[in-house]
Amino acid sequence: MGASSTHTPENLRQGAHPTVRHAVEAMLLEERTRWAMRIHDGLTQSVTSAVLELQSLRHQIELDPAGAIEVIEQVEREIREDLRRIRELLFDMTSEAPGSPEPALAALVRDLAARWRLPASIQVDGDVDGVDEPTLEAVHAIVSEAFANAAKHSGAPEAHVRVAAAEGMLHIEIEDRGRGIVPVPDDDPHFGVRIMRARAEALGGFLDVESTPGHGTTVVAELPVARTGG
Repeated sequence: MGASSTHTPENLRQGAHPTVRHAVEAMLLEERTRWAMRIHDGLTQSVTSAVLELQSLRHQIELDPAGAIEVIEQVEREIREDLRRIRELLFDMTSEAPGSPEPALAALVRDLAARWRLPASIQVDGDVDGVDEPTLEAVHAIVSEAFANAAKHSGAPEAHVRVAAAEGMLHIEIEDRGRGIVPVPDDDPHFGVRIMRARAEALGGFLDVESTPGHGTTVVAELPVARTGG
């Protein structure tokens, strides 16, 4: 019985007939060109515009402080929108199944698990990707920091991430069943609790760290949310 083969672009190129190899390389070039155009037409132009606006502020701050503040706020909104689009692009580029309904947050957790070499499960309930950009940005920051803590300090074999959006609130849990920690002061830079809590409180929410030595740690955050496009 012959061995089965996986028809990836790399496999098709290696040892393929020159005509097939040429066709595959042409397809890859077309795909790379398509992504390059998406980045150039959208993100590159937007970032260039933001840089030019910031450069103009050097003189405007002295002559028109109020107007300069308006420009800064506009640039901030544009950069936040760029961040959202970057996340969408990265998810599209790394997704094995285009059009998959999997939330972008799941891709973040997969990346964290690979980076820190800590297996992880992710459960997402509700329309998390539909919340407003500042809240989504805070979710990503809190999950990233808490996951890094679990990987560096817990000694746990795995981590569990749960995010649920319902009734105007976003509930976040990052749990490990490792060695646990003693109460950590907010200003301890090794755990970043102050940073995570500040992220939550800036949005009118809260964050707690629950831990029992020998039984693990759970970071819990509750954030009020607004919907985009509302």
